[in-house]
Amino acid sequence: MPLVMLCGYPCSGKTTFVEKLRKHLETMKKNVVIVSDDTIGIDRNSTYHSTQGSEKEHRGDLRSQVQKHISKDTIVILDSLNYIKGFRYELFCISKNSKTPHCVVHTDVSRDTCQKWNEVSSRYEPGLIDELVMRFEKPNPSQRWDNPCFVVTVEKTNSEDIVCQVADHLFSVGAPRPNQSTQSQALAPPDFLHQLDISTQEILDIISSQQSLGSTSFKIPGLETPLTFNRNVNIAQLRRLKRQFITYTKAHPPSDMSKLKENFVQYLQSVV
Repeated sequence: MPLVMLCGYPCSGKTTFVEKLRKHLETMKKNVVIVSDDTIGIDRNSTYHSTQGSEKEHRGDLRSQVQKHISKDTIVILDSLNYIKGFRYELFCISKNSKTPHCVVHTDVSRDTCQKWNEVSSRYEPGLIDELVMRFEKPNPSQRWDNPCFVVTVEKTNSEDIVCQVADHLFSVGAPRPNQSTQSQALAPPDFLHQLDISTQEILDIISSQQSLGSTSFKIPGLETPLTFNRNVNIAQLRRLKRQFITYTKAHPPSDMSKLKENFVQYLQSVV
């Protein structure tokens, strides 16, 4: 189920919006889990103070709680500042790896209004709000991890319209398409690198021996189509190409190990 990331200045109405969204989703019979500074029990003033050094650990706790609860049966709402774009990107990758949509809700409220609301709640030391406002990295909807971004202003903080728009979005879009950065790599066999080195070296030996006889077309045992070069390639160049192929193949292990030689031949044919 989707991940909803709140983002905004301290005391900008994030929790107020979260409660409205939670109630709305529960009327739709949805299972909702809220992850917030309160649920993991932190002291905001010590955690977010730039000299304390504990904010990184706090973000790690928030991230682990999101990973723990995100599933096909649960909507996770992250109610925190989330003001660092790199952290929002990490959360985006978590949702994408879980094959579930996400969205960002930005409570776009002025610093003066936040200061005024903080005087009532006394959640933050007054000087800390100014510091966090300066460190805030505003969501950019042109970036995929900040898109879609629903903006809640002072005028809309108590409006049900934004809540309905967010809820409608969560269930009107499909899961994001996975890509290489969010998919686990297939496990290669224990002797994968040994097989890779032997297979590629056998082909280099064949090419080297036949090139010494003046041949530019090389028959590789087990392959029907011969390998043909348009120019002579010395042993140093062949070794460099072998290293490049091994580097790439280590990062992208083939599902069929019997095709190592065929893949290397295709690689050589494409670059020589």
